[in-house]
Amino acid sequence: MRPRRDPVPRARAAGHWLAGVLLLGLLAGGVVSAAVVLWENLDIHQLAPRLAAEPGPLPRPQPPPGAGYEGRRFNAALLRSRRNEAFYPDGKYYQESLRRWRTLIEATGGVVREVGTAQDLAGVAKDEVLIIPDAPCLSNAELRAVQAHVAQGGGVVSNWAVGARNAQCAWRGWNTVAELTGAPDVRELAARKALYLTVPDGTALSPGFDPGTRVELLPEPSLALALEGARVYWSDWALNPAPDESGGGADVAALAYRTPSGARGAWFGFRLSQAATPADSARLDLLVANGLRWAAGLATANVASWPGGRQAALVLAENVEAGYGNATAMADLLRKHGVRGSFYAVSQMVLGDKDLAKALEAAGEVGSQTPDHRPVAGLSFQDQSVRLRRGSGEVRGWTGVAPAGLRPPEETFDANTLRAWADAGGSYILAVNQARSASPEVYDVSGRTMVLLPRLIKDDYNVIVQESAIRTERLTSAFLQGIDKIRAVGGLAVVATHTQIMGVDGRLDAVAAVIDTARAQGDWWIAPGEDVAGWWKARSGVRVTVLEPGSPSESGDSAGRGREAPGHAGTSATARSLRVLVEAPPNLPVSDVWVDIVLPQDPAGFGPLVDGEPVRYTGTPWGIRVPVGDLGAGERRVVSLIPVERPSTKKDTPTT
Repeated sequence: MRPRRDPVPRARAAGHWLAGVLLLGLLAGGVVSAAVVLWENLDIHQLAPRLAAEPGPLPRPQPPPGAGYEGRRFNAALLRSRRNEAFYPDGKYYQESLRRWRTLIEATGGVVREVGTAQDLAGVAKDEVLIIPDAPCLSNAELRAVQAHVAQGGGVVSNWAVGARNAQCAWRGWNTVAELTGAPDVRELAARKALYLTVPDGTALSPGFDPGTRVELLPEPSLALALEGARVYWSDWALNPAPDESGGGADVAALAYRTPSGARGAWFGFRLSQAATPADSARLDLLVANGLRWAAGLATANVASWPGGRQAALVLAENVEAGYGNATAMADLLRKHGVRGSFYAVSQMVLGDKDLAKALEAAGEVGSQTPDHRPVAGLSFQDQSVRLRRGSGEVRGWTGVAPAGLRPPEETFDANTLRAWADAGGSYILAVNQARSASPEVYDVSGRTMVLLPRLIKDDYNVIVQESAIRTERLTSAFLQGIDKIRAVGGLAVVATHTQIMGVDGRLDAVAAVIDTARAQGDWWIAPGEDVAGWWKARSGVRVTVLEPGSPSESGDSAGRGREAPGHAGTSATARSLRVLVEAPPNLPVSDVWVDIVLPQDPAGFGPLVDGEPVRYTGTPWGIRVPVGDLGAGERRVVSLIPVERPSTKKDTPTT
């Protein structure tokens, strides 16, 4: 029988009221507990509607330090083909493309003549660089002429679907691309909403680029190769490799290569017209110009990206905000491992804890995260100036040292932020840079220099909060995958944490794993943000020049003149010698400088001298990396590469 429902509400007994109060108490306690957990895992600004104005525009960062190029001129044979002109629906496209290629070749030092038939191709001399742009249609006779040129050791530069069609422009296949490049697999990229390539450090095509520079292209048909090793690769927006969607694993977007015959070549999987913006167009031009120099046998030199010739740099950073006492554990971890890190404090939270200030100073540097962790980007210059000066002053009063670095809330900043932080005495900002590159950026702020250290890999907030990870292993894996990506492109890895997230037992093990991995790999520079920013600022002013044969060294000594490297055996080959002038900026010293030299010739055939003294160097797949040492402000040194006769045994080789 169903119970009768009383139509009139009745007063409850005292026991019922007590139970209700207890229930409400439990609910309230749960809400409070949930709020505590939420604050420990979230930045409160992520929950509230954004009240701050949108960030204003940023000035353009300064270009990377220019590479030095061997100025010797070279002969180039440029293919102009009627059948390829007819292949493109737009009758003007091919002519405009060849005009652009010719301009680029001449700007690189090439003396251009045009060839248009198989007979012309067969007459291309070994010392001429054969350039075959936008040429999918090649006859069998033309292909044989190209193959003969490569077989005799001649240089070749080509792009896109070279030779994929026959004399009638009927489909032939990717064999020509594969034969020229040595790639076991060639794939066409499927249509993408956005198309990017990334230029890593340490290839023959890299001089003049900051490590991990991203270039955007129009999403038009492009090609990819499947090859191992350092290469310019197709990527996503965040610099992750983005191979062909068919599953072949092909992601090489551009390649400089050698053939068994000794020929040098360069191939580009795109057309120059695909650049998305004028800035991207300039980057594609630089990439192709580097390939032209490589194929022509011209040396290129640029200052290595990191001190000591290291592969990459690592900054261990912590935001000191809610749960700020947890920063002591990070400081202890850094001291235990013998490395220094960077702490960015919300100053109003920590001012009363002097012991924490001492602990953080002993473990690295202390920067500002503003007084109250409210976003500053989008505010007027005056408002930002007041807040950033206050934050700087509070950190200085708390630690006794003026902060160099600013970690702006929400990692957003604008031109006013750069200027206001410079006025406050700061020298760098750590924030995201929209993945423009994996390296620091240098800004001129009213005659002063400001450096941006970009964060490109996931931090603990991304993993623990946004991805709802529970196990520490997920955080460790994300950190290690991130530093592997940055190491591959030779850039800067910022491993960032928050005190309210890392306070959970075991989570600091992820940071320890990063340190242990970097130490085991042996080619990382682990340093606080202020050191990285200071070194990059000095590096940006280093000038590298390849001196012409017979020109004075400008160093005031006899560097490279009349001196013989070990094993030289009196060989006289001045015409083959190479000298590189390295100059520190006039107002800044720079420490532990190395120079990367791209040598189309066998680097084992040279003995390096620095200001006339022999040095041990590191061999690279494309040349050598030479230590120059510490340079005072405005100091110059000359790296001389002198041809050597190799000894019959290997024990005396200078390559390390």
